[in-house]
Amino acid sequence: MKRKIIKQGHNTLTMTLPAEWSKKLNLKAGDEVDLVEDSGSLIINGKQNNGFKSTTIDITGLSVPMLWRFFQSAYREGYDEIKLKYDPNINDYDGVYNFYVNRFGYSQEKEGQTKKSVLDMISELVNRFIGMEVIDCGEGYCVIREMGDISSKEFDNSLRRIFLLILDLFDKMIDLIGKNKIGDMGICKTLYTMDINVDRFIDYCCRINNKIRDSSFQKNKPVMFSTLYIMELLGDEFKYMGTHLARSKKKVDEILDFAEKVKDHFEMYYHLFYKFDREKVIKFGENDFNIYNDHSKRNVSKNKDVQSLRSHLMQVSKFTFVLMELRIEMEF
Repeated sequence: MKRKIIKQGHNTLTMTLPAEWSKKLNLKAGDEVDLVEDSGSLIINGKQNNGFKSTTIDITGLSVPMLWRFFQSAYREGYDEIKLKYDPNINDYDGVYNFYVNRFGYSQEKEGQTKKSVLDMISELVNRFIGMEVIDCGEGYCVIREMGDISSKEFDNSLRRIFLLILDLFDKMIDLIGKNKIGDMGICKTLYTMDINVDRFIDYCCRINNKIRDSSFQKNKPVMFSTLYIMELLGDEFKYMGTHLARSKKKVDEILDFAEKVKDHFEMYYHLFYKFDREKVIKFGENDFNIYNDHSKRNVSKNKDVQSLRSHLMQVSKFTFVLMELRIEMEF
């Protein structure tokens, strides 16, 4: 749509706001809107509280992975209320919290899958998402609603928490490798649980990123979402490494030095994210090149699990480099 610019006074230019848009956001004379300058564009954002959003998801027939994706997508998009519909005649569901670790991590132990009632399964699902609570249940449905308000401060705190949780994953992995803690399927569950905490805060940050519409968020929204997505993939690599440790029958401490280098690389990115410095970015690039050379020269081991660990650590290093690319983009 187009609008004509109206001159008022000597130096003031004005234009009218679209009536439908103003009505939708319940804007009145005297209300404030947020303006964001973006190169040749001027973005006008209405009130933060721009209406209650609700949606309904029919979970009948959905596998656990697909149920996660549907609910996660609605949560990240910022829906205030999510109603789940299900077949009341089915009351035998897989547990959602440890679904993957039970299917894959413990497969050799043949640990049985614990079936749950629909309400227990939904409670497990909802507890994974920060700020959401089950408020109503009836015949064939369950209503989940956000309890409380979100803010940019919560985003900052949660983002910092993601970095610290990933560093905890590094420390745990380095401890397992250095002490040759192998052959224990419990490693899978430990790392899986740690990664779930990373994912919880990533989802929460994505939700805030979509719901907050002020100028502090608008410019870097796409880049920030990409950053969160890559950090989620990076965290997943620790689960895969945990599987190799759990199934390994040979010592793996020969990979310790490389694991420590990759952790230092990520920690360098972490500090640069909050305090960008051109000279240190140059050192980061040199460090990335050195890690690649180290991997190329020593990517041979008689221990197949060591080879796999090295490959996953190299993937973590690649994700870290992509994260730095996104951070550099935020400077422009």
